[in-house]
Amino acid sequence: MSSNDRKLIAVIGATGQQGGAVVRALQASGQFKVRALTRNPGKHRELAEEVVEVDLDRPETLKAAFEGARGVFLVTNFWEKGTDEHKQATAAVRAATDAGVKHFIWSTLPDVEAISGGKFHVPHFTGKAKVDRIVKEAGFAYHTFVIAPFFYQNLAGSLAPQKQADGSMGWALPLDPAVRCIHMGDISELGIIVPAHSRTRIRQAMASICLSSVIL
Repeated sequence: MSSNDRKLIAVIGATGQQGGAVVRALQASGQFKVRALTRNPGKHRELAEEVVEVDLDRPETLKAAFEGARGVFLVTNFWEKGTDEHKQATAAVRAATDAGVKHFIWSTLPDVEAISGGKFHVPHFTGKAKVDRIVKEAGFAYHTFVIAPFFYQNLAGSLAPQKQADGSMGWALPLDPAVRCIHMGDISELGIIVPAHSRTRIRQAMASICLSSVIL
């Protein structure tokens, strides 16, 4: 398939875990042209066929980022200092509709506040969930919600074993000693799911990464 025949997919967060997995899977499929979106394109020219500068806190950069794109994958980073996910996602949705994007794929999480009846406050989940309605009401021909679990890869990164006060090594992740299990997934599986939904053009789908209950 020639480059001109392949649909263009723009991936926000292409240098991160989720966006990076999506970029790699899209490229491996050979069915899409990939535009990797990053704040520092000069440092990541090898990421994809196109590497374009975008900053979710600068909505004016989104117009060129989405121009000509059939689909957009969006993930926002709650943990980055000063991030307003609702504002960022709203700007991305607006820019995508203006650009005529047909399929918008949003990496979201469950609304813990609603599920628990207000008992639990988990802002990095609920904040994303509150964007769902914005995506639904934007009028895209197709939209997909991808719900990702905790990733195995986190245990080798930010939540890797840390040296404890007694000199032993232990996990930074707090666990209930009576349960000692957690649902996990492989970050690479997210990349596989996104191109699958781009191909099948599902109108309203909620894709969960394959989960496994792991005894720690």
